Amino acid sequence: MMNGKLQFALNFLLHPVRNASLVPSSHFASKAMLLGIDFSSVQTVVELGPGTGVFTEEILKRCKPDTKVLLIELEKDYITLLEKKFGNRVLLENASAHLLDAILLKYGIAKVDLIVSGLPFSLPHEVKEKLFASLGEHTSRGTHYRFFTYNPPLMKRVYAGLPIRKISFVSRNLPPLWVYGIN
Repeated sequence: MMNGKLQFALNFLLHPVRNASLVPSSHFASKAMLLGIDFSSVQTVVELGPGTGVFTEEILKRCKPDTKVLLIELEKDYITLLEKKFGNRVLLENASAHLLDAILLKYGIAKVDLIVSGLPFSLPHEVKEKLFASLGEHTSRGTHYRFFTYNPPLMKRVYAGLPIRKISFVSRNLPPLWVYGIN
């Protein structure tokens, strides 16, 4: 099995639209993704598209030991890497993010406190439509949602209709990125 950075670079070369960067996000980006989240009251976290687990590492550092952390990842190669890296500390699903609600039902999770997304904006229409409807429902019930972008004008068009707000700008990332969120 290849290491995470090499796997990430290979996935960028094979799927540049789905894996929009040559390198995983920095630890500065990981910290920015979680700004303003009070982890003392977080019981359940879902990460969509965790890739090599850079954000997952920071989430696990901040969570209480009994917090449920569910990772939903489409790429099988990342699943193997995440299993090895995090073991039974996380629940891991090899699936598309638009199946979020069905996966939550499978695990008996009724409420999600935080959803962190590493997903690209180039999702197929039917996937995006179902996922955004789910995100809208969860955030209307108090779920915090965090995601990042390399291109805010494009992202704002994609997220039109959802009450997003800028959380942070991260210059110490390659490429630099903006973190946005709901709640």
